[in-house]
Amino acid sequence: MRLDNNKNPACIASLSVLLVLPAVAFGEEGFFDGSSFTLLNRNFYFSQDFRNGASVTNPQTGEKKGRRTEWAHGLIATFESGFTPGAVGFGLDVRGLYGIKLDGGDGLVGDGNGGPGLIPRRGYNFDGKPKDEFGKVDVELKLRLFDDTELRYGDVRPLSPVLNTSDIRLLPQSFRGTTLKNTSIKGLTLQGGKLESSSDRTATAHNGDLGTAYGGRFKEADDFVYGGIDYNLDDRLFFRLHHGRLDDVWNQSALYADWRQPLGEGVSFNAAFRYYRTRDTGKSLLGDLDNDSWSLQAGVSVGAHAFSVAHTRIDDGSPFDYVWHTWDFFLNTNSQVSDFNNPNERVWLFRYDYDFAAVGIPGLALIARYVRGTDIDGRDVGPAYAAYQKVRDGRHWERNVWLSYVVQSGPARDLSFRLLQATHRVNGDHTAEADIDELRLILEFPLDLRMF
Repeated sequence: MRLDNNKNPACIASLSVLLVLPAVAFGEEGFFDGSSFTLLNRNFYFSQDFRNGASVTNPQTGEKKGRRTEWAHGLIATFESGFTPGAVGFGLDVRGLYGIKLDGGDGLVGDGNGGPGLIPRRGYNFDGKPKDEFGKVDVELKLRLFDDTELRYGDVRPLSPVLNTSDIRLLPQSFRGTTLKNTSIKGLTLQGGKLESSSDRTATAHNGDLGTAYGGRFKEADDFVYGGIDYNLDDRLFFRLHHGRLDDVWNQSALYADWRQPLGEGVSFNAAFRYYRTRDTGKSLLGDLDNDSWSLQAGVSVGAHAFSVAHTRIDDGSPFDYVWHTWDFFLNTNSQVSDFNNPNERVWLFRYDYDFAAVGIPGLALIARYVRGTDIDGRDVGPAYAAYQKVRDGRHWERNVWLSYVVQSGPARDLSFRLLQATHRVNGDHTAEADIDELRLILEFPLDLRMF
């Protein structure tokens, strides 16, 4: 098979080096001490059935379609080195990413732009036919200082409330840039970085423009700079304060507070608070932004059962937006189909979890959720969020049933299966979203190749 990345012929050679590294390297001290080499097989089926007249446009033909269905297999080969000895140590991480289309014709594959889809399309702006195969290689150089500080440069994957790198499709997202992390004080983690380009979940290169999920991408946005503090107190109180600046678009600050309190044998209480403050900056490429969004969640666990309720408020005349196609579960009520973060929206979520280990099936878990959003009003949004301009009294709801199983022992240990089903319906004059029945089936099998 041919790896579809003609702009970077070194990609295949780099992947070949990655595959032979474990055969010659493990067992050495320093750089190879503590290193790992894994291969994750991910088989992904993704289907969206549009209801009540809703549809999606085929970007190749312009035809309206009532269904979007894709099936693909992904291979994620990851080599993570240790560090060379000494107060200053050097290391290298390499990821080879490869996707194969198993099913999905031109009329069924999404726009290939990393949002709802698994498979990229050929042509300018991803508007061509679906690719049969695609891939890329991510490389990170890393530097360790005095065992508590790591500096990384390359194709990094930050995890921050203001930019949480996505791995919820076939292949993971990455960003080209520099990150820094320090853990010198017990319970306290400092992190930050500067990112200069993106590589989307269906991309085959690393020079994608930065942007936002709802506002699109901008060539004028040169970088994303962020920093934050995380504090963990005895695994019961967890605080996060982070700030990010998307060049010429916004300044966004995030405050997280999580609390877990045991109440007795098998019983515990938990609560979580999220707050985001977003303001435009520089050239204000998305227009004037003055958005405050927050959510509060509370729950109780009793043995194998867990119950929780959450409420979210999106204030002012814009949706709660986030960096382009990063992981979107920032607030406590985000869901499978909808983010539930429309302008002025008020959201309630009810959730039930069950662990089947209580009936002798460890590894099997069920999550059932119901989310309802009301009061969506887009009369004050700017041109960048034009899809909301005619909405005055938007409402919608979503129901999720998530079932997962992880094999606990034997030759197939860590093999996992997830079934994610969602039903989303819109009401009132909420035309910015659609009626959808969605199904995701995900099978993953990680292999530690050092065993061979």
